Amino acid sequence: MGSNPSSAPCLLCDLRPSMSGLHLVKRGREQKKLEQQRDFTVASPAEFVTRFGGNRVIEKVLIANNGIAAVKCMRSIRRWAYEMFRNERAIRFVVMVTPEDLKANAEYIKMADHYVPVPGGPNNNNYANVELIVDISKRIPVQAVWAGWGHASENPKLPELLHKNGIAFLGRENVCGVAVWELCVYVFSSNAGVDNHF
Repeated sequence: MGSNPSSAPCLLCDLRPSMSGLHLVKRGREQKKLEQQRDFTVASPAEFVTRFGGNRVIEKVLIANNGIAAVKCMRSIRRWAYEMFRNERAIRFVVMVTPEDLKANAEYIKMADHYVPVPGGPNNNNYANVELIVDISKRIPVQAVWAGWGHASENPKLPELLHKNGIAFLGRENVCGVAVWELCVYVFSSNAGVDNHF
């Protein structure tokens, strides 16, 4: 009679906590490498910056976007904060909210720590309005802005004005006013024989 290896208890396994519950994780070379890399404990963003020689502590971020983009950003940063600080709320989020978003009871509003009402209508009134984003960033204040994709994220004035005001821009850099991502899409699609109309 042979034993079924899948039903045998795993002597080289651990239960690891995560945001979605306990997970069975095999111990081995890869796990040991990860544990060796994570042999430090950092309690806060300020301690993280001090320990690794940074010069800017980011504890509050303005999400200058809405919908699924905002949700994905907050989930990703909260997951990272939980793994790094064992506190998913170590980084706080401020979101911009239009009357339409409020009426729809948008998910990203529920996830935020604070929201700022902004005008509704076309995105040049709100999420694409660089001056409004910078003004909110200074008033709250926040240490960083994440603009996501679309809206103001592709406007080279946004990172420029934020930098002038000592606020970090979390996003892709622009080259000559053309987003790097769009340039990559253009090059790859051209090589694939796709007509581009930029």
